[in-house]
Amino acid sequence: MTLSVKRPISELASLPESIPIVPQIPTHRLYKRIRSKACKSTGTYGSILAYVNLLEDASSNEALQILLKITDSMHFDESEFPDAIRKLVEHFQREPESAVRVKILSLFADLAIETSVDGQQLIDEVIKLLKAEKSAKVISQGLIVLEKIGKSFTPSVAYINQMVFFAKVKLFSPSHNVQRHAILLLGVFVLISDAEKESLELIGKYTDSPDARVRAQAFRSMLTLGERGVQLPPSLYPRACASLTDDYECVRREALNMVYELGVRHPEEMIKVQDSEQEVRLIDDAFGKVCSAICDLSMNIRTLAAELLGGMTMVSDEFLHQTLDKKLMSNMRKKRSLHERSAAHFASGEWSSGKKWADDAPKEVISADSVSLMASGACGALVQGLEDEFLEVRTASVNSMCKLALKNPLFAVTSLDFLVDMFNDEIEEVRLRAIYSLTAISRHIILREDQLETMLNSLEDYSVEVREGLHLMLGACKVSTKNCLTLVVKKVLDVLTLYPNDRLSTYGCMQRIGQKHPEHCMSVTPIMLMDHPFFESPERDVEEPAYVCVLIMLFNAAQHLPAMLSLFPETILKHYAYLRDTMPHFVPRLAVGCDTKELNLVGSTGSRQFLETLLSNIQRAYSAPQARQALLKAAQDDLDRLAEIDPAFSGTANFTSVFFGAQLQMEQLQLATAGQSIKATIKECLLQLIKKCLMLQNLFSNLTIDDQLLVKQMCLRASALNLVLIVKDRSQSALGPCQLLLHIASDTSSFLQENTMLVADTFSSAILSKLASVGDPKPGRVYREILPIVQTAAPVVIPQINTNIKMCKARILEPTDNLHSSDNVIKVTAGLIAAVPFVAELENLQQSQRQDLRLKVKYPDQNVHIVVPRKRDLKKVMTEQGESESQWRLRTMVLLSHGVWTEASTVEITICLSVKPNNELELCKPVRVHFAPKPVKRGL
Repeated sequence: MTLSVKRPISELASLPESIPIVPQIPTHRLYKRIRSKACKSTGTYGSILAYVNLLEDASSNEALQILLKITDSMHFDESEFPDAIRKLVEHFQREPESAVRVKILSLFADLAIETSVDGQQLIDEVIKLLKAEKSAKVISQGLIVLEKIGKSFTPSVAYINQMVFFAKVKLFSPSHNVQRHAILLLGVFVLISDAEKESLELIGKYTDSPDARVRAQAFRSMLTLGERGVQLPPSLYPRACASLTDDYECVRREALNMVYELGVRHPEEMIKVQDSEQEVRLIDDAFGKVCSAICDLSMNIRTLAAELLGGMTMVSDEFLHQTLDKKLMSNMRKKRSLHERSAAHFASGEWSSGKKWADDAPKEVISADSVSLMASGACGALVQGLEDEFLEVRTASVNSMCKLALKNPLFAVTSLDFLVDMFNDEIEEVRLRAIYSLTAISRHIILREDQLETMLNSLEDYSVEVREGLHLMLGACKVSTKNCLTLVVKKVLDVLTLYPNDRLSTYGCMQRIGQKHPEHCMSVTPIMLMDHPFFESPERDVEEPAYVCVLIMLFNAAQHLPAMLSLFPETILKHYAYLRDTMPHFVPRLAVGCDTKELNLVGSTGSRQFLETLLSNIQRAYSAPQARQALLKAAQDDLDRLAEIDPAFSGTANFTSVFFGAQLQMEQLQLATAGQSIKATIKECLLQLIKKCLMLQNLFSNLTIDDQLLVKQMCLRASALNLVLIVKDRSQSALGPCQLLLHIASDTSSFLQENTMLVADTFSSAILSKLASVGDPKPGRVYREILPIVQTAAPVVIPQINTNIKMCKARILEPTDNLHSSDNVIKVTAGLIAAVPFVAELENLQQSQRQDLRLKVKYPDQNVHIVVPRKRDLKKVMTEQGESESQWRLRTMVLLSHGVWTEASTVEITICLSVKPNNELELCKPVRVHFAPKPVKRGL
């Protein structure tokens, strides 16, 4: 818990006059009771000096317990820290037990991280203590503490050089732990200019250390220097290659990372092949070394090697294609044709008599290893990874194959068969990775009929995610022939009869197939529609899912090939009008009948112009309360409608609509503070205002700092109104609303101090000034101070147009709203549980909001159950370009249970965000399902 500290008067006086001074709210009073309770729970002493003074007469065991209590508390007066550190240093010098000295050093690191103690003073004290220290354990801990202290603030160059010099001195220690932590400290803090001159070479010498941990740390520190901007020279490459055969896994892992890093940094550097005079590119040789690591005994090394292959996209084509062939390609030697070999024999005059065995063998015997430009481990490396027994290695190999194929279209065609084979893997995660990888490289490949058979057999997988992934993949790929298209459509429709719940995914698949294959679709149109050339075919049911799939595919193909419209019978055109109205996101607009014009409302033109006009009209009526309120009410309906018809502008429209709604509620409550009567009850208005403020805080993203300030000022006004009205009502305690107001005021004050270019409105400035001057913030005192400000507050400033605002919302796909279907009833014995499949898509859900996602189940008797879904049930939606950044899919089971009902009644299920206790923000309208708990049947 961070406690805000008031600025000194000298600091405020030194600020320029153009920057407004924001009053600081004394937030420490909010947590007074919490802090006192914490102090009581950690001990009877409220001062760190009281703990440290006990160390003078304590034994080593007692001293260790006292130090542990100091670490657990960490709530002390910061003015006592210099004296406490001095006494801890004195105790360190006379303490005989090394464990206590280690704990004192660890306490210094905790003080630097969790408090505002002077880090430079701690660095001086730690180095001074370690110079006279003999214990390797204490010195190792001291080096760790120096690293933590140095990371807790930005030390000056002098202190960095001081730590680096001390670490270099400790490199010569006989203890491997001291060496390891000294190398770690050098990698983190050595200056870049010094590292390129001598420190990098000094660290590199320890890659030959007899201790494996020191060797691994040396490579890791050099990689850390590379991340900080130090140029890693190619001369480190032989040293890293030699460590790839080290006996210890930790060394091989860091050496493998170094080989990869050098290969990526210096791809065109030429190096000599071992035992040969020929040269190859560094990236090619590094690629072969990484490929060899896929045969390592350790699963972790094999996984790392498979992951690193995907980043080496600059490798030559011959090396890349060799990873898919387990046979070495002719030892990388140029082979002569039969005619050339015969001409050479004739020219030499040497002929075989046939009397001696192998007398026609070549005179020169050359070892394959001596002329190979490629390590044998590169042969079939990716195939080896795909066949590995561990799923981590197989998954990493599939991902790397996908990354390499995206950069090399020829390799994408070659790797297609291997990815298709992975569809039969026994692990679902590996199958999904293969499917998504094939989807990503779909623009480079065209599927053949033999490849489609394996893919389509996987459509009957029990996993709904695998089936949806295959639908996505089939929609992204192109097929070669008309027979392939017929095969795909037939199999997709057959699987739809087995899994009718996949209809939405199937519709999307058929939509993309039609868009990518208009010519093939035109050739199979009569067959798909069962249209006889002479006899009139019967009209099919437009509600049949298989028939709808065919129509979606043909209509999307006709969008790109309008000549197909002449092949459609009259009944198909009627069905088009129906499907265009019921599912417009699957059926495109076609030039059929009168449906030729389309209204295009683009967010950057029409919508923005409409909103600018709306806001300017409200601004003109700013001084007339009745006209302004009427305009705000009308604007809410217009903005809600705008959000529906223009998805690109929906976030901005919804944000403005909610803001206007909160402003209307606030003006109504402001009248109530002056004693005037309002239409709705005060309690109901307060609840609606609080809900709208929570929506502004939690449902909208991509807000500018001006938008954030408006939201904070709106919440500050709402909390002030809440306190005033509750104190006036006198029916409940005002302590909670008072602390809420102080908390929001403190947050607003901190925000204004961080963004000095922002200026608060007159209401917020007056409230912050009053609260900062209140000595004892009791509810009655605060009420009397803010009441005149609240009663005379000017209207809220209108927000500026921000087209980047996104609103978090959801769409429930399953169950569907079957209120009008009396046949579709969930029946279960009373008291038992019925599991209802629940599928929903969420847009613009922030990563931090995943844990706040809830399912709300409301029964007819007004009982409400809040269900927390499992984290693994929420996943990002996959697209042809990969994982979506803003769309999520929640797939779970909702458990329903109740007592006996006389007849089926509706249960409402919705998805919401739990932003505060007992405050859930619904993300969509609830879906209603019929639920009928039946009485228990007794046996006769």
